[in-house]
Amino acid sequence: MLPLALAAAAAAAAIGVQAVFDPFTQDVPLCPLHALTGLDCPGCGATRAVHALLAGDPLLALHSNALIVLAMPVVLALYVRWIVDRVRGRGRIIDPPKGMLLGLGALVAVFTIARNLPGLEFLSAPSLVPGA
Repeated sequence: MLPLALAAAAAAAAIGVQAVFDPFTQDVPLCPLHALTGLDCPGCGATRAVHALLAGDPLLALHSNALIVLAMPVVLALYVRWIVDRVRGRGRIIDPPKGMLLGLGALVAVFTIARNLPGLEFLSAPSLVPGA
C-alpha cells in the first residue's frame, strides 16, 4: 500500500502545483549555486522540465533539463519494480553495483560541466521570466 499511496500523493501534488504555478512565468530561486555563480547545477531547470512534461511539451522539457527527463523512465521502472516486489511480499533493498554509482556520478558531472560551457548553451535551463 505504501508505494501506491506515495504515487497517489505525488500525482495529486503534481496536478495541484501544475494548476497554480508556472515556473516559466514565475521566478523559481531555488538554486544557491546558480544564484551565487550564474552556473547551472545538474538540477537547474528540473522544475521547469517536469512542468513542461505535465503540460505535454517534451521538447521544452528536454531543453529545460535533459538529464532529468532522460532519467524519468529509469526512475519510473525502478518504482514499478519496487511496487511489484512489495505486492509480492518481498522487501528488496536496492543495492546498485559500485561501478553503476560511479558511472552515474560521472554522467552527472559531465552533464554539469557541459551545460556551462560556451557553445553548449542549449543544455542550460531557459528562463522565460522577464528580468531573471
